[in-house]
Amino acid sequence: MAEASLSCSYTDLKQGVDKLLQLPGPHYVVFLADNSPATGVSWCPDCMRCGPAVKRVCADQGASLLEVLVGQREVWKDPQHPLRNDPAIKLGGVPDLMRWGAEGPTAKLGVALEKAGSPAEAVAVVAKFLLDTKC
Repeated sequence: MAEASLSCSYTDLKQGVDKLLQLPGPHYVVFLADNSPATGVSWCPDCMRCGPAVKRVCADQGASLLEVLVGQREVWKDPQHPLRNDPAIKLGGVPDLMRWGAEGPTAKLGVALEKAGSPAEAVAVVAKFLLDTKC
């Protein structure tokens, strides 16, 4: 199965998920920080380390992936950020990866991805998550 990848802002999550679910499964959503306008790279070092691993493993496994950008640092750090308060998502940190079904998230990787200390460790964490959540 060929890999499929989409990207959207957190403000367009519903539309992004609708497009994702039209692609072949399994479906995953990765939450990452936006690139800083000042530097052109992510303000989140964990996202810089783990984002490419998520994309690579999903592509290698033929999974469809939606990349959701959570905003600039000051937007994401707001305790009232919509993704922090969405009862189905309850995003506590970035990066994070979730398996997605028609009704929303069905499995969440959580802090294990954020705590991956190297790109190789991130690849291993993501590969195990995909293996554990394949139906």
